Amino acid sequence: MAILSGMPLPPFRAQLATLAEEAPRGPQWLHELKYDGYRIGCLIDGEGIALQSRRDRDWTASFPEVVAAARQLNVQSAILDGEVAVVLPNGTTSFQALQNAFSGAPRDGLTYFVFDLLYLNGHSLAALSLEQRKAALETLLATLPADSKLRYSRHFEADGPSLLKQACALGAEGIVSKRRDQPYRPGRSEGWLKTKCSKRQELVVGGFTDPEGARGGIGALLVGYYEAGELRFGGKVGTGRGFTATFLSKTRKALEKLEIAECPFHPRPPGWLGRSAHWVTPTTVIEVTFAEWTEGGHVRHGSFQGFRTDKRATEVVRETAMATPAPVAAPRAAPAKSAGATPPQVSGVAISSPERAVYPALGFDKLALVKLYAALAEHMLPYVAGRPLTLVRCDKGVRKPDALRTECKFLRHESGYHRWASPHVRRINIQEQKKVGEYLIVDTPAGLVSLIQGDIIELHVWGSTAEHLETPDRVVFDLDPGEGVEWRQVLAAARRLREHLAGLSLESWVKLTGGKGLHVVVPFQPEHGWDAVYAFTREVALALTRQDPALLTIDFAKAARANKILIDYKRNYRGAIAVAAFSTRALPSGTLSVPIAWRELKPSLSPQQFTVQNVMARLKRQRSDPWQGFWKTTQRLSLR
Repeated sequence: MAILSGMPLPPFRAQLATLAEEAPRGPQWLHELKYDGYRIGCLIDGEGIALQSRRDRDWTASFPEVVAAARQLNVQSAILDGEVAVVLPNGTTSFQALQNAFSGAPRDGLTYFVFDLLYLNGHSLAALSLEQRKAALETLLATLPADSKLRYSRHFEADGPSLLKQACALGAEGIVSKRRDQPYRPGRSEGWLKTKCSKRQELVVGGFTDPEGARGGIGALLVGYYEAGELRFGGKVGTGRGFTATFLSKTRKALEKLEIAECPFHPRPPGWLGRSAHWVTPTTVIEVTFAEWTEGGHVRHGSFQGFRTDKRATEVVRETAMATPAPVAAPRAAPAKSAGATPPQVSGVAISSPERAVYPALGFDKLALVKLYAALAEHMLPYVAGRPLTLVRCDKGVRKPDALRTECKFLRHESGYHRWASPHVRRINIQEQKKVGEYLIVDTPAGLVSLIQGDIIELHVWGSTAEHLETPDRVVFDLDPGEGVEWRQVLAAARRLREHLAGLSLESWVKLTGGKGLHVVVPFQPEHGWDAVYAFTREVALALTRQDPALLTIDFAKAARANKILIDYKRNYRGAIAVAAFSTRALPSGTLSVPIAWRELKPSLSPQQFTVQNVMARLKRQRSDPWQGFWKTTQRLSLR
């Protein structure tokens, strides 16, 4: 993460478009051409310029032309969002031409089409509407010379289906339609929709066939997609047209290095293919165009377009188009109500029953809690955005110490169970052991406020994001003291755990849970699966208990925990959760889980120090983020 005048430049987290059956209609949509290239964020901090994919891959060295052009911008700092593509003489973009550019073909047409501006000169623009961001972007890029490799991606205020028809006639890939009134929301949402001229998506290479006759290279690629954790065979993809013999020969050699004996597809392709193909480790992702999906789940008339090195193979699933939303009319004044006052609004969300007591002992009502979360949003969202949530609802107030059992409930992950959630909240489906679960995700202040409007009290998060669901990027060790344990002993145990992790070359961060204990959190690069990460956390916890078995334990039985601290490592398997930073707790005292600095771990610090009444005062006094280094770390787990 870049630093500007002591302020961290936020990371590039891309908003993604959802595939739609048809282009949307209505005055609230702006439409852009869909470019056939690589999605790239351009981060500028003084003289430093970095090009980054939405998967955090560094592309700076791959596109020196773009870097040179970005240096001509008159900015101190900025984050641009766009697509690097190669423009053909007919004005369209070509993914094949971009692939060939990496193999020595001319790069004259290489262009960075910039369609969004997320950050400028020390200020985030993400909360502004798309129209406001694009106006600022157009002004910024207007200072560049006409032949610059940076080009403003213009938009069209037109009928979506008509524009798509024109784009297809010109040979474009399709269009992207965006709500003109919405802020920038990382992750996939219905605020950006993509419609394509032909069917096209990424697929994983699991094998290949030999070419016919004297032709060299590859006959066909055998591709698939992930479904319920298995790689399903998705058909054959041709490799003939558009690629040079040299390119196909290099591709053959690269795949031969990945060759394996066992077929990676489940089930194995039938007939001659299943007996005669070369199988490869399924790590290579390619872009494919095709006519249609067959009833058996195979692509018909598939054509290889090029490699997608910016995609992870395990994230490739069969892409299905959503129904196009109904036209959005211009906002109209709501009819006057016959009785009662208009509900108050916070972050654009109407709040029902604002006077209902949430923490009666504190005189703290629902409207006060909603306003608190709106104020906390900028601090909380980095910890929760993009992560599947498990939620606790308390719709009658929190009065009892055991409210989690008697007054509140954890919401189930079942299809249709979240109808109460507003459009500001995303829904995703996750394959569980016996069913497909529906999970909610919040990425914006309005989404966060919407949860509290729905009487949510606690937010618990996964250790992975929806984009990297099967590769966690953090673990949590919960230090849970049993009866008879003093607070100073919990502090000492946390420091001992920190030292042990440091011995493994891992930096850790600590937060109050809002209950009796502490969470020690370790972030890392999302490279390992859940089983390996879970085994690592158990090994760490077990090593600590061996050092001090009189005080520390991994035994979850209540009888075994008296006068001991449980090192709860079981928050780190697939589907496990931990309370989110800055989440309120279902306790009458209105406590929150709050990140703290290691230097703050003193006996004078109470485990329930921060409440709904004083947490904002802490944040206003805070001169720096106690977890600032958390967002910059690139540390990795070294697993045996």
